[in-house]
Amino acid sequence: MKSDKFIVLICTLYSVLCTPLWAQTSMLSIGVRGGGQTYLPDAALGASGEVKPAFGGTGTLDLRYTFYGCVTDRFGIGFTLGGGVGYGTAGIQGNHTDTYTNFDYLGNQMDYTVSSTFRQTDRFAKGEATLMASFCFGNVILNLGPRFMVPFSASSSLTITEANINAYYPAYNVHVINEQITGKIETPASYQQSVFSSQFSVLMTAELGYEWYFNDRNCLGFQLYADFGVWDKPSARLDLYQSAALIQVSPITDAASPVPQVTIGSIDPLIKSRRYLDFGVRVYYAFSVSKDRGYKSHFNSRKNTRLHRNRILIDKSHFNSRKNTRLHRNRILIL
Repeated sequence: MKSDKFIVLICTLYSVLCTPLWAQTSMLSIGVRGGGQTYLPDAALGASGEVKPAFGGTGTLDLRYTFYGCVTDRFGIGFTLGGGVGYGTAGIQGNHTDTYTNFDYLGNQMDYTVSSTFRQTDRFAKGEATLMASFCFGNVILNLGPRFMVPFSASSSLTITEANINAYYPAYNVHVINEQITGKIETPASYQQSVFSSQFSVLMTAELGYEWYFNDRNCLGFQLYADFGVWDKPSARLDLYQSAALIQVSPITDAASPVPQVTIGSIDPLIKSRRYLDFGVRVYYAFSVSKDRGYKSHFNSRKNTRLHRNRILIDKSHFNSRKNTRLHRNRILIL
């Protein structure tokens, strides 16, 4: 099975590299991509609650170089190499419940059950590099391959939309819920995160589009695209939060100030993994950088060659028809 795939790969490379020189060309394009993006999260083992995507937006400016080999008069194959910079937002939302035990300054045991609903949003600029196989079916373009994304200049915020702090005193069989003496937060409340949870990602990219040609060298293109994360490297700084609850109520130690402090942690310990996903449209302008005309002219050239050959055949057929008619007339006169 592997040998068959290897043979197909060799044949594909051979068809591109051994295509006649007149049927090869290079294109340069500048484009703008825009759409939606998010994370696809998996909850950590033992986490109580659920996590799901929170969608944001993204925009990217890119520059690409494309090489095509004209295999037939309507089919070309090659590769695309490019890079870009962009900005966007992506997030995770869900709910979670923490349980832990504290003691007040009198030594009374308090069993806490803290539930919350949250949304974390990452805002980041990003750099991208792309290497894709490119296929041209007339004016229809298909690109497939990996894209590498690195976020930078990032910030993150966590919003607690609902919170319920339930402190149970076993000695008195009493529940104290959302009171200052056992812990309370006003919602919704947003908190800036000191740890950015986005990460370096390897994505698989698919693009399908159509190109409108002004002439043999210039065109305007429109594409639909989708990127799906196949490998993500989390930040090592996330270990800072591995032992913290999402909403932590500190024990009361000072009788003069019997109000516990409530602190907000991170949702990162709740997430086993997250994969990046984005989708949208790309609009671009492309032009040939080859010494000859654009690759569209190669299709037209081969098409015109075929039409010329057909015309020669038609003219020859017409000549033979007239010749046969004259011979037939001569034969009648002889008879």
